[in-house]
Amino acid sequence: MEQQFRVVIIGAGIAGLSCAKYLIENGIDDFVILEAHDQIGGRCQTIQLLDHQLELGAESLHGEISNNPLYRIAEEHHLIDIDDRGSDRDDCYHDEEAESIDEDVIDEVRKVYDEILEKKVAAYPYENYPDISLGEFVSAEIEQYIKIKNVTLDKDELDEQQKVIDWLSKQHPYLNTIGCNKLTDASVQGWNSLERLPSNNQYNDEAVYLYGGFSNFLQRVFVDQLNENQIELNTIVKRVSIHEEEQYVDIEIIKSNQDLITTYQAKHVVCTQSVGCLKQSMHQMFIPPLPHAKRMCIQKLAFGIVNKIYLGFSQPFWDVDFQTFNFLWDTNDDDTEWNLECFSKTSFNSDWCKSITGFHVHHRLPNVLVTRISGEAAKYIETIPDDLLAMAFQELLYHFYPDNQTPKPEQLIRSRWFNEPFIRGSHTFIKIGSSMHDIKQLAAPWPSKPAKPLILFAGEGTHERFYGTAHGAYMTGIREAKRIMEFY
Repeated sequence: MEQQFRVVIIGAGIAGLSCAKYLIENGIDDFVILEAHDQIGGRCQTIQLLDHQLELGAESLHGEISNNPLYRIAEEHHLIDIDDRGSDRDDCYHDEEAESIDEDVIDEVRKVYDEILEKKVAAYPYENYPDISLGEFVSAEIEQYIKIKNVTLDKDELDEQQKVIDWLSKQHPYLNTIGCNKLTDASVQGWNSLERLPSNNQYNDEAVYLYGGFSNFLQRVFVDQLNENQIELNTIVKRVSIHEEEQYVDIEIIKSNQDLITTYQAKHVVCTQSVGCLKQSMHQMFIPPLPHAKRMCIQKLAFGIVNKIYLGFSQPFWDVDFQTFNFLWDTNDDDTEWNLECFSKTSFNSDWCKSITGFHVHHRLPNVLVTRISGEAAKYIETIPDDLLAMAFQELLYHFYPDNQTPKPEQLIRSRWFNEPFIRGSHTFIKIGSSMHDIKQLAAPWPSKPAKPLILFAGEGTHERFYGTAHGAYMTGIREAKRIMEFY
């Protein structure tokens, strides 16, 4: 006989866990969470290195206690961890010739870039204006800035400015949260719909982390409130069959180590899969197919990739007075092939290298360097074996900072979000041709009539203001739990 539940939640990421916690707190415990992986967390994954934690996904908290519910919960559980190193350490900027770039130039261009993003891009109207790409808009504004500089700067100085502009376009703190391949993929109007949380907390804008990492946070705040049998790991959902007339849903599942298909029955199913997962599975998973409008919005929304790489060394080989080691690539030879020596006898290419903008020292592990890579380059390096990739980073670090005598990393730890079969990336973003209305359409339950929805959707990709964020995912789980509570 089929197991029956009032609610089946697909996915044990933040959205699924927050939905479950809200249901329990409001008297509904007749549910089960089905998670395809062997651990909870979704795109929040913490791994242990010595006595410290490394985050492969979500890492720090945005905003402050008044505007981010995860911040408030972390405070209540005494899990706030502040990066208290202060700003007494320096940043280092080198170009491809290993020449140092003047920090005054960096600061000047960064100020212009910040103003473009925070004021000029933000002022672009949402309605009744053509949607252009973020890359086009920023490039047009930067062009105006360069025209003015042409009058006062010589060729070498202009080249230096261009290197800084290119570097910022790849790694600006706002931009590396998107995961797009290039800024021309992202929509200006979509970018403006993403709300950034202001931070006026007592920690003076220092980065706010979680003691024990995100996985510990999720375990203590959510999982410990559930019964052991309310989360089923290694459980893959193969099919979701909607019986609209009879008002129930069949969910066919298979355990990852078994061949036997089991069917659960539920009055409501909350789907928290990533947009990337839905793109891949929606045509086979839902019977009857999702409505055309919902399928179209899933296809139109973009799902980017940001991968993290940690390099561990026995001890720092760099000057410990420095906090970051930045790579400013030449912009005049973008079409020139750049080859790593360590790849010379392999089939791998080196095109991805120019997406690496540098490394920073881990905030708790002084012998660990960290970098991020996004877009197609992030996808490509997932195919490169760890040992070869470690050699590639050794070569890159030595190329830009030859005085440091870079050794080969003893450890390489990284995320591979694209190759996670039930995730397929890391961040939802709005690209050219899509809009905030696609996120709203994805968030709408199905069917919308009759009044009782059978399939509900949660996850960061369903929050119109906070897509791509952990707090957005949390809020959508509660939103769908409240929608279910309205019937009981």
